[in-house]
Amino acid sequence: MGFFNASRKRSGSEGGKTIIAPGCAFSGEFSQIAGPLHVDGRIDGIIETGYDVSIGTQGEVKGFVKARSIVLSGVLEGKVACERIDILATGKLIGELISGEMTIEAGGKFIGESRELTEAGLIVSLPEDRHYQTAPVNIQDVVVDPQAVETEQKTEKA
Repeated sequence: MGFFNASRKRSGSEGGKTIIAPGCAFSGEFSQIAGPLHVDGRIDGIIETGYDVSIGTQGEVKGFVKARSIVLSGVLEGKVACERIDILATGKLIGELISGEMTIEAGGKFIGESRELTEAGLIVSLPEDRHYQTAPVNIQDVVVDPQAVETEQKTEKA
């Protein structure tokens, strides 16, 4: 009898949920996130985490995202690698996707190309030249190249 449920305890290595609130804008590399991330503001750059990422209806992410799973209600533009992605009715993904499972609700939008993620994968980098290996990949084998993402963002701004 108490206020806390034992099954809701966090493991020692997992932190609380990180929230980027509406009106907040960040640019850079987010790779030391110790728990789920929710974005209602704007992030330009790299998000690399072993946890879940959710992008709210007001959220915008531009760059590279590597996460366990993604729930998309806002806008995600760039390169994405995840085990599972759910694009909700208000969500919009523009770019390249490597995923094991993808669900798109009625009204959700996906503009780009996708590749399957499986257990038996290859080491893959998402290069600028768009010449990709055609075999399925493993999420742990996706390599993030911060300089390539940074170069692409500078080119788009020019």
